Formats: sequence, C-alpha cells, structure tokens
Amino acid sequence: MDLERKLRLLKKTSKPRDLDRELEQALEYLRRLDQPPEPRPLPAQRAARGIEEYVEGEILKNDLGEYFLARQAFPFGRPYGKLRIGDISTADLSALNLLLPQAALPAPERLVYLDTETTGLAGGTGTCAFLIGVGTVEGTHFVVRQFFLRDYPEEKAVLHSLAEILDAYDGLVTYNGKTFDVPLLETRYALARQRSPFARLVHLDALHPSRRLWRLRLESCKLTDLESAVLGIAREGDVAGSEIPGIYFDYLRTGDARGLQPVFYHNALDIMTLAAVTVELARAIADGGASTLDSPVDLFSLSRIYEVAGSREQSVAACQRAISGGLPDEIEARALHQLALQYKRQRQHDLAIETWLELSRRASPLALEALEALAIHYEHRGRDPQGALEFTMAAMERVSRKAQPQSSAGTSKRSPDSIRFTRRLERLQKKISRLTGANGLLA
Repeated sequence: MDLERKLRLLKKTSKPRDLDRELEQALEYLRRLDQPPEPRPLPAQRAARGIEEYVEGEILKNDLGEYFLARQAFPFGRPYGKLRIGDISTADLSALNLLLPQAALPAPERLVYLDTETTGLAGGTGTCAFLIGVGTVEGTHFVVRQFFLRDYPEEKAVLHSLAEILDAYDGLVTYNGKTFDVPLLETRYALARQRSPFARLVHLDALHPSRRLWRLRLESCKLTDLESAVLGIAREGDVAGSEIPGIYFDYLRTGDARGLQPVFYHNALDIMTLAAVTVELARAIADGGASTLDSPVDLFSLSRIYEVAGSREQSVAACQRAISGGLPDEIEARALHQLALQYKRQRQHDLAIETWLELSRRASPLALEALEALAIHYEHRGRDPQGALEFTMAAMERVSRKAQPQSSAGTSKRSPDSIRFTRRLERLQKKISRLTGANGLLA
C-alpha cells in the first residue's frame, strides 16, 4: 500500500479533527513532488495573469530550476513611522550584544533581516516556506528581496539562491525565527539535500527582547502591534497572517495570482518593521531609554533586561526612574521589590532597608516578603531581635487577615506562611528571653 492510500485510510478510520486540512495539504504536497516539473505547467503559466502581473519582479533560473524573485529598494530618506529608512544603516546595534552571550552582531551592512510566509504554522516536514523575504542594507537603500515558489518543484532553486545571498552576510535578525522560521528552513534544506546557511550566522531573535521590553504595557507583542504602538505606523490594505496559507493554496488550485499581492506587501512590511524595531531596541538599551521610552512601565521592563544581563548599575538607574515616573500599584510593588534586591546584592543595606520599608506599607503580596526581609536583617545583621520580632508580628498579622481554608474536620488549616512566621516568632522570643536573662545576671 502506497503512502497516499495509507494516509487516506487513516483519515477515514479516525474522527474528524482539526488536522484534516493539514492532512489534505500534505497529500497535495506529495502529489506535486511526484510530478516532474516538465511538461506539467506551473500555476503562473496556466493563469492568464500570473504573479509577475501583480508583483514587480522577474523569473530567474539557476542550476536547480526557475523561481520568481521580487525586489524593492527603499531610499534612506524615506520616513518609516518615527524613524527614517536610513536609521537602519546608521544605528549602533552594539548594545544588543547584551542579549547575545558569547557573540556580537556585525555592522548593519553585514546583517540580514528574514521573514517567511508558510503553508502552515505547525511546522514539520509537511510545512513549506513558499515566500522567503530578506532585507539588507545596500548603498543608500534598504533592499527587500522576496523568493517565491510558483509551485513546489521550485523549492530547491529558491533554497539554493537564498543560501547564495546569505553567504555574503554574517548576522541574522528574525522575529520568532529561532523557534519557527530557521528550524523550518533548515528542515527544507535537509529534505532538499542542501547545506543550511544558518549555522555560521550570529542570530538575534528580536521577539524575546521585544516581549521583555514592551509586554507589560502592551496587550500583544505581535510585530504588527509593535509597528503601531512603538513606531506609530497604521497598516492599510494588509492581510491577516492566519489567512495567508489559504491564499497560497487557492493560488495553487486555480493558478490565479491575484490574491497574492497583499501577501507580498505583508511580508515586505514585516521585514521593514523588524529592522526598525531592532533599531528601537538598540537605542533603548544603549541610553537607558532616555531618548526612546516615555512610559515608566517600559523603563521598569528595561531595568529587568539589565538585571538579567548582569548590568546592575544600569538596572538600578532604570528602576529608580520608573518608580519616580509613576507606576501602577501592582507594577510599582514589583519595582520596589527588584530595587531592594539590587541594593542588597550591592551591599547598600541602608537603601535596601528603606526600600523594604516602603514596600511593606503596600497592599501587595510582596509586602509579606518585605517584612520577612526586614525581620531577617534586624535579627542577623542589625543584632536587634526585638526589632526583628516586631516585623515578624506585623507579617503574622497580614497572614491572619487572609481567609483560612477549612479542613474536612472543620478545623482551620495553617498556611505555610503562618507556620514559617510562627517558627520565627518562637525562635526570636527564646532569643530575647535568653538575652534578658543574661542581662539580669550581669546586673
């Protein structure tokens, strides 16, 4: 029994699932691979108006076949939201090395920005990148090239040409590329029995630092949302990313390329926005957000980026600016907590105590941790068990305010916090009793 019959039998004997459409896509892909490129015409050749009628580009050919390449060059003087295109070429991206352990990004002219449009979002060998866009700085322009598969047999030619382009660069920037785009393309290179060009490239996935910097303030950190909230750009005439696979499959079935024009537009904008967001990230990290971040919430997020990277002085400075700028209560409590920990690590104990005291007055779960930190400090560093006892009792009072769950026997169940502070209280009472007794003997 051949593979196609097995897949169809599996589909018939199973319940209808969301994977049915992906199964059909995989079958279509297998059928097309089995067909020789000649004399079977490509969809663009069958259609009266192929992709070249809707997207400016050309049909190119290499040793592995033909493919369609679109190319757009954007002059440096052109505005792009709050930036200009030329900022992509002149930006100092060295601050982003803070996010790259044991690596460093090359100069902007040696960097490639990459984004793909695929036949599905699940990944795996049945998913194919039918449109691969790359953006590069060239002369006085930012150039976007888009490699397009008019049909599956063109994939080997596209992958070969993409590798030739990437060989001229040293660094790669993507958005969720470490999880999706690059693994997908590496799988396609393996299936095509070609060498992947990605292993030697320094790779920055801008999704993760973008989330760290803007997620607290924004509901979503999708690239299009950052485009609006961070760059001040409102897209018009775009297509939703979830609709793109269906548009491509419609093209393969009908040969009509009319619906693909918005897909090329979407991909090109994603690449330009990726480059602009990367510039904004570098500027924020380089100057502590002084010229790029207006929101105290973003400043607090930046302080956490510095903290994770081990840049403690920068973390403290950004956190102090965030608190002084005014934060929502919940986030302010987190900022005070982080600041107190930083002071403690730097052995600035007076500042740490002051910050713990401020946090202990807040109606936040972190106030309990502040009271415990104060009790520990006064017991061990301050040698003041009476002061430690007072903070412990204040902590127990907060714990007692919480509703106590009832056991099956109807008795109150003690929380871990209650048990922990009760033990501390008993220990401190014994310590104070011993000290009081010793002082009485000395008197």
